[in-house]
Amino acid sequence: MRFYSKKGKVLFPILIVVLILMAASSLASVMDLEFLQRIPGADSGNGQGSLFVTVPIMALIIWLIAATYYEISGEELKIAAGPIRYTIHIHTIRSIEASKNPISSPALSLDRLRIDYNQSNVVYISPKDKKEFTDELLKINPNIRVHLEKK
Repeated sequence: MRFYSKKGKVLFPILIVVLILMAASSLASVMDLEFLQRIPGADSGNGQGSLFVTVPIMALIIWLIAATYYEISGEELKIAAGPIRYTIHIHTIRSIEASKNPISSPALSLDRLRIDYNQSNVVYISPKDKKEFTDELLKINPNIRVHLEKK
């Protein structure tokens, strides 16, 4: 079963704004459009070399937005965020709790779940439906301690 990441009101718009600014900057450098070069960070010189940096970063942001999900397959939890991949054996998960921790993680929202697994590993994720997600994990490992915030 696949669960897609919630797109938060803070992180997701930031990614979109960065993507738009990078696209405008790249467009300004390629087409030599003066009004676009006034955008902060836009290259005012021969900026075609900057495309080698901006285009891959833009592709990475799009990949992160389009492919951040969490999949329960058999007894494994597979976490994907663009090129980043984790596989966690569900029977090693010790606890799941609600979190707002802004640490870098495979999540597009600050409305997150902290998953503690193995002896000391932690990952933060943001499935759209936290309750259904945790219920599916509990079907496989009923020993997981779950603490979700009540709204």
